[in-house]
Formats: sequence, C-alpha cells, structure tokens
Amino acid sequence: MTKRKLIWAVPVALLLLLAAYRRHLYSSQDADMVQLTVVPFETAGGWGYRVMVDHRSFICQDVIPGIAGNRPFRTKEDAQKVGQAVVEKLMARQRPTMTLTELIKMQVAGVQ
Repeated sequence: MTKRKLIWAVPVALLLLLAAYRRHLYSSQDADMVQLTVVPFETAGGWGYRVMVDHRSFICQDVIPGIAGNRPFRTKEDAQKVGQAVVEKLMARQRPTMTLTELIKMQVAGVQ
C-alpha cells in the first residue's frame, strides 16, 4: 500500500471498528432490559395493582401503600396511577415506596 492510501485507510478502519463496537454495546443493553408493567386488579373492597417484571409478578399491592390501615384503592385509575409511579421509581433505581405526600399530590381518593 502506498503511504497516501494508508493515511486514509487507517482512520476509516478505526471508525468502522468504533461503529461496530457501539452497535454491539447498544444491542447487548437491549437484551439486558426487563419489561415492567402495571396490572390493576379488583379486590373484595376496591382495587390493587401488580407490578410485573417480564410477565411475572414482582410486587402485589392490594392496599394503598404509605398510609395507616389496610384500605384498598377506591378506583382502578388510582391503582394504575400509583402502580405506574412505583414502576418509574424502579426504572430510576429508587426504592419503590410511596409517601403520604406523594399520594396527596397524585390526588388518590381516600387519602388526606
């Protein structure tokens, strides 16, 4: 190879290697990702939710978390809303707990 061709070939080869490495990194990260979903369910006195990880139950919450007593959610929407907040905390690598203040901000029925 001439010196001129070598000057162009080496940087191009390095760019191709870098692109291949980045593609490999992103594809392996996708394989490591888990699917988190919220499934509301009806209880005897109201509603609860399940947080599913790859279609397997991870958290089953049949009462409103963060308040005294064992009261279920009054509506399916409230259960879904709180369950989604828990999923967002899990995705942010935070503890999946809910405080009374958070529940009040979310306007969950029956929480003062």
